Amino acid sequence: MAKLDEIAELLTEEIKEFENSVSRLEELQAFLMNYKIKPDTTDINFILRRYNDDQKKTIDDQHKLMANVVYYIKKSMTIPKWAIKLFCGLFACIILVMGFSIYKVSQIPEIKQEAYGQGEEKAVGHFRAFFEASPEASELYKKWREPQSKK
Repeated sequence: MAKLDEIAELLTEEIKEFENSVSRLEELQAFLMNYKIKPDTTDINFILRRYNDDQKKTIDDQHKLMANVVYYIKKSMTIPKWAIKLFCGLFACIILVMGFSIYKVSQIPEIKQEAYGQGEEKAVGHFRAFFEASPEASELYKKWREPQSKK
């Protein structure tokens, strides 16, 4: 029987503790039922405002960049590829013609010297043939070339 008394005591103690726990839970439930929860969104509002400000700044920057692009596009001029090729071809032709002209102009003194030499050879050859054909003229020419002493 002593064992039964011991078990009964333990059970009564456990029941009292259980009742205490239940009463505490009831008090906690009553407190929670009457407790008003106020949601605090200040941190979220701060983050959203900062994000909104960043987005506005980004959009303003993009509008400025787009305005610059539009300005430069309106200011630019479109040139067809065939016009560029034609211009390059004409420019190359002009450079070639000018280079050839400069080369030819620089050759003029040499051409003059060569022409003078050819003309001199022809003239000397012509006079030799003339003097060989007429010996009297050759004699007169030799006398004429000799310096005359002063009388």
